[in-house]
Amino acid sequence: MLLRLLLFFFLVYIFYLAIKAYRRGRKTDTPTAGFPNASSNDEMVLDPQCQTYVPKGEAFRQQGKYFCSRECAKLFLSR
Repeated sequence: MLLRLLLFFFLVYIFYLAIKAYRRGRKTDTPTAGFPNASSNDEMVLDPQCQTYVPKGEAFRQQGKYFCSRECAKLFLSR
């Protein structure tokens, strides 16, 4: 009887750890999830070429403007 009770509590504990790990893994649904070096309070800037918002810490700055990539900067500045 004691062995069954211990097994039951062990299984409940394993289930608790699995749920806790699952919930911790889901916290990547932040606005900066695609930008690993950006913090959640990083200012977002608008790319004038493709009209997307990019965290300022991840953006490429050229001639006073912020771009999501070097390609967008090259296209915009070649006009």
